[in-house]
This record gives sequence, C-alpha cells and structure tokens, in this order.
Amino acid sequence: MKRKNRVLLLLVGIGLLSLAGCKKELPVEEEDALEVAVDSGDTAKGDNIMDAGLVPEEGAKLIFWTPDIEFGEAVGKKFEEKYGVPVTVEENGLGTIDKIALSGPAGTGADIFMSPHDSFVQGVSSGVFLELNETVVSNLKERINEVGINTVTSEGKLYGAPISLETTCLFYNKDLVQGEPAKTFEEIMVAAKTFNDPENNLFYFLNKIADGYKVYPFLSSAGFCLFGEDGTDADNPGFDTDEFEEGLTLIGKLHEIMPINSTDLSNDSFLKNQFAEGKAAYEFSGPWDITEFKNSGVNFGVTTLPTYNGKALTPFAGVQNAHVSAFTVYPDAAQLFIEYLVSDEAAGLLYEKANKITTLKDISKVRGLADDEYIRPFVEQFANSWPMPSVKRISYYWTISASLAQSVFDGQLTPAEGRQKAIKDWETMLTTE
Repeated sequence: MKRKNRVLLLLVGIGLLSLAGCKKELPVEEEDALEVAVDSGDTAKGDNIMDAGLVPEEGAKLIFWTPDIEFGEAVGKKFEEKYGVPVTVEENGLGTIDKIALSGPAGTGADIFMSPHDSFVQGVSSGVFLELNETVVSNLKERINEVGINTVTSEGKLYGAPISLETTCLFYNKDLVQGEPAKTFEEIMVAAKTFNDPENNLFYFLNKIADGYKVYPFLSSAGFCLFGEDGTDADNPGFDTDEFEEGLTLIGKLHEIMPINSTDLSNDSFLKNQFAEGKAAYEFSGPWDITEFKNSGVNFGVTTLPTYNGKALTPFAGVQNAHVSAFTVYPDAAQLFIEYLVSDEAAGLLYEKANKITTLKDISKVRGLADDEYIRPFVEQFANSWPMPSVKRISYYWTISASLAQSVFDGQLTPAEGRQKAIKDWETMLTTE
C-alpha cells in the first residue's frame, strides 16, 4: 500500500480519542504547577499562537460546540484569559454539519465546532467550513502530523485543524505472554495452537469478526486500500482485487487460532471479559478500553500491531477535527481559537479533561502524555494507520464486510467466493440509490 504521501512518522505520542465517561485525575502539585505556568505566561516555544499575527476583532465573542463539555469549558476559560475573547461552550456531538448548515445563516450557530473526519466531505460540499488563511495553515502544518492534516484538506486547501485521534493497537496480558510481545502475527498464530484450551475458555488471541473496523487490519494485510490509495474513490471500494482476496484468506485462517464461531466473536462483552479476566493473551483494541482494563486489575500492556508476511498490519484511524464556521462574524478570533486548540497547553487539557490524544507531532511538552505507557503505542501506530474514508458509500462497506468476514471465517465461503459475493453485494447496493 502506498502511504508515503499520507503518513509521516510521529516524533512522539498523541492522546486518547475516547475513554467513555472518564476523567484523568492529576495530583494537586501538578494542578498547581499548571496554574503557575498559565498565570506566568510560561508556555513552550512555538506555543505562543499570537506569533501567527492574528488579532481578534474588536468586541469578538465566540461560541464553541464540542462533545467534550469539560474540556471545552477549560480551553474556553484559558483562551479568554490569554486573548480577552469570551467563549461560550455548548455541548454538541452528532450531526454538527447539518446543525451548522441550519443555524449558521441565521446567526445562531457556533463559530467553531468539532466534527469527525468522516463528515469532512459533507461539510465541504455544504459550504459550512471557512477556508483557513495561509499563516494559520503554515502553523498547523508545522505542528500537526500529516495523517491528520490530510483529513481537513480538500483540493490543496485547509478547512480545519485535527484535534484528537483514535486507532487500534495490540493489547497483551503480561502474565500470559512470555517475554516481549509478538512482533509478527505469525508468532501469535504458532503459539495459539498449543496455548488454546477452548474447554476452559482460554485463548491466545481474540478479535471481533463481524465488524469492518476490527477486521480491516487483516483485510488490508496484502495491500488492499478501501476506496483507493487516498480513500476517495467512491465508485470503487477495491473488492475486485487480488489484495482484497488475500485479506479474506487471512481472515479464513483466523479460525485456526480462534476455534469459536463468528457469532460468539460478535459479542463485545464476551471479548472484553475474556481479556479482563486473564483468559486471553492478545486482542486488538483501542484507547476506549484502557480504563476498563485498568479497573479490572489485569496485568496488561499495549504495543503496535504486529507484521504479517513482513508487512505491518494497518488499522483504521479516526480523527476529531475543529472547524471555523463559514458564517462566523469573527473569523480572526475564531481562527486564533483553532490554533489555540493545538497548543501544548490545550493538548494537556484535552488529555486531562477528556482523556483524548492530541494530533501534535511533538508532545514532549504536553503534560502527562509522554509518560503514559498505554498511550505511546497509539502515537506510533497512528503513523501507520488508514483514516476511515469519508465517502458516503462507506456505509455499504460496513454492511458487506461484516457479513462477508463471518462467512469466510466460518468456512461457508472460500476467499474467492467471498470476493465475488462482495462485488455482487456492492453492485446490488448501488441499484438502491
């Protein structure tokens, strides 16, 4: 898979996209230290966003929509302290593109709003994003990794800033895995054959099958790229390729190391409990499970996905982006706020208040992130990830991949038959448009 134009190796870590309902508690001394740093203006070089030359409009006041209300209120407060611009924070999650399209023209919408990257194409076509000015673009590209930048770029123009990310890594039980975690998936496949004890519910590796997100690392193992090498070819999902068929072949082989039917492997609670109770040595998962596994007491670690046939397995990635509304009457103040959202200080608040991972290239000055052993692997993995395509027809992929992976895994279809079924199902779905 050609990813050089889409991926830069990150210098170091990037924080959690979603750990449900969790807040990072910090020692009082660290809280005090942060306040001192803020009050004294002690920010890292390159974190002084006013260097961009943006000056808020006289009388500017902003509305910020975010699903992470505690984080929003924290950054809004700090931004007002720094730049004298009050920020009203409103909790708003799903459907922000549609909401801003309705409220923006009426002057009642947000000036800045968060939106998942897979809604980007809709936002561009709807005309609700403000194109960022050249100085802001230059600063964002200097601070943020290229994988993230690509999720807010259309025809060479930048329409937002990537704020946080999520992807999938390899979780492992330190009590069951001898020595270092596996570097290759072949190691896991070999060890599973002697470790597995289905009668006692012990398995070396477990992974959900009826889920296009969880099986993508396997489907893409031979070079399959969903919707083309840049993920934008909505007319061709890539099902009619040898690379896709080879990915299905690997999914078929998974039954040898997971001797369970795909229906049982569709149960999220079963999979989580197996790992939390120390009955599974490895599983693919994301940052959303870290807190639950910590609370379970299982002795676990996190590392990047292994290779297969000498190629790194590539998971999907998701990015949460911040956009300036095309309808704002304070474009300079709003773009200044966008830049502040990717400052070291804001990245620290993102980690502390929302348990999410920043998209910054360098987090060495972001408090807590560089020292979090569970987060560092996600930073590295993000550099070798595939942002979920934002084409509208991706819904077809979710439906087709879920049932197809189950059929191949359970031996009901050969990989070649699976390839043909995927093509046929895709063509059938197109007729419904």
